[in-house]
Amino acid sequence: MSYEIADVITPGHEQAFKVGSRTPATSLASLAAVHLALLNDPITASVATVNADGIAQLTPNWLEHDGTHVFLNSVRGRLKDRNLRVRPHVTIMLVNTKNPYHWITIYGEITRVVEEDHATDGHLATDSINRLSKKYLGTTPYPLRDPKGEIRVLYTVAIHRIVTFGPVGG
Repeated sequence: MSYEIADVITPGHEQAFKVGSRTPATSLASLAAVHLALLNDPITASVATVNADGIAQLTPNWLEHDGTHVFLNSVRGRLKDRNLRVRPHVTIMLVNTKNPYHWITIYGEITRVVEEDHATDGHLATDSINRLSKKYLGTTPYPLRDPKGEIRVLYTVAIHRIVTFGPVGG
């Protein structure tokens, strides 16, 4: 799988807000360290899916990655879950909490859905939410489950394109 990393030129430079460089990539290791940090740090992403009526639906979401794919975790039956199963294209944006002129947007598609109650692979969804809890809350296991019960779902995102903005590339 290959995709493009497009680095947008920051304000105060000639051609500001236009794509400067375009770099072919096959892994997230191709990102500058400053952009990869947005994926590694506990920054809550804005995740966009598409509703049945064609309107965008945005939700905050934790994420993790394996260097090639991005992984999202949610609950079976939520609107985001229903959208991703029918319309698997997703856009993910992470903004540096200390500098709004430093962000990354990932365009991708869901290629695998694993439900927590799956007989052989369900543990992957449980393990994911526990890792995310450690990353974002500093504790594990994940303490915020619905007391009435919930089934966690792990989504694998295949990356199609990445757009980066500031501070690398000018």
